[in-house]
Amino acid sequence: SSTMATGFRFSDGSVEAEFIEDMKTLRALDESQLTELVELCLRFLSAADASALIEGAQEYAERHGINTGVLKTTMRALLLFFKGAARKHLTHVLVKEDLQRFNLEEEKAAAVATLWHSHLLVLSRNIADQTLSVNKLLDMDWRFGVSSSSSELQQVGRTFLELRLQVEKGEGQSESKVMELSLSQFYALLQEMEKAKASMEFLS
Repeated sequence: SSTMATGFRFSDGSVEAEFIEDMKTLRALDESQLTELVELCLRFLSAADASALIEGAQEYAERHGINTGVLKTTMRALLLFFKGAARKHLTHVLVKEDLQRFNLEEEKAAAVATLWHSHLLVLSRNIADQTLSVNKLLDMDWRFGVSSSSSELQQVGRTFLELRLQVEKGEGQSESKVMELSLSQFYALLQEMEKAKASMEFLS
């Protein structure tokens, strides 16, 4: 069986053997390389800046001579670990214990746990916000329109995009949300979606 370990604090269930092996790659890094990588991951989870994550990872791989594929795998495992730890509101002591169960030396585990502690408040809040605000998107439709009247004269003839989203509310219920975006808002949204897509592709 691929599942082989239980008792980790960051996860409710058993932890996959493959995930454990991915986390064990952290042992190959020296302490400064490790803390730099952890800081990169924690900053991403705190700010969700996909472009900064990708650029930072590529620059890190080049500077330390690390294979990008191996680095992606390690970062993906770290991000999953930290997300689980944030949902559980783990203290730095429990994070350190989990990391040592991944065979990370005590000094390195302590250094990572200290960094974790410094980001904990922001991380916990962001993870909670994401959990509360994310609804599964069932369907999406849009149309372009041109405004014909407005209280502001300069708004007449303005091109806009109407975005209609069908989202899941839970318990088999769904609701429709309609947003009207100006073209500049629409292009800004596209840009953010491209960034999100890039980070998902980078880590997949």
